Amino acid sequence: MTFRLHPTLLAPSLLLVAAACSPSPAAPAPTETPMPAPTQATPATAIPADETTPAAPTEAPAPTSTPAYFADAAALRAFDYAGWQTYANASYGFSLRYPAGWTLEEAVDPEDTMYQHRVTLGDPSDPKAVLHIAFKAASEDRQISPTGMAGGELLDRGSMLLLGEELPRQALVAEGKDMAVVYACREIHPEGLVFWCGLNYAGSPLADPGLSPETERLADAVIASIQVLP
Repeated sequence: MTFRLHPTLLAPSLLLVAAACSPSPAAPAPTETPMPAPTQATPATAIPADETTPAAPTEAPAPTSTPAYFADAAALRAFDYAGWQTYANASYGFSLRYPAGWTLEEAVDPEDTMYQHRVTLGDPSDPKAVLHIAFKAASEDRQISPTGMAGGELLDRGSMLLLGEELPRQALVAEGKDMAVVYACREIHPEGLVFWCGLNYAGSPLADPGLSPETERLADAVIASIQVLP
């Protein structure tokens, strides 16, 4: 008995075999992602010399204290007053000497509490240092000495001369600097005069040098020169 395959049954089978034997389509090749090119560092820009940050200013050192000055009564007795000027007060009967380069002013303003009872002396080259000499008759009921004093410590600094007599002398010291010199009040007999003398420095002990030894020496000589008029 002979079997024949129908053409319509054979065609699908051939198609399946052909499909199974045909090569699979090739997979697409992987795509390479390009790496970014390395960036170059931006060169630093030089800053011109005139645009550099200025250095911070340095603070000036505070003035240092000067060596302490001690008055020498013997040196005052031998002091040479050649070339010094003379001031005479006829109303109270005394005179004094002072350096040629110094100034002297009387208290002539009636509104001044020391009117006609004080002279003020100073060296124009050191205007912060001022010497006051106040005076009155012993019979006058008048205050001629200061009622207050700046801060500091009073230290003994030798002795001064007033009409030939040695009297105590003290310096007002702050921050290691002499800011004032205080002289004793003194009543002179039989003329009956009373003096108060003070050397003051109108500055700051933190920022200024204070009284110089030379200014103190000259102020002592001015006071030592006081004489009673004949």
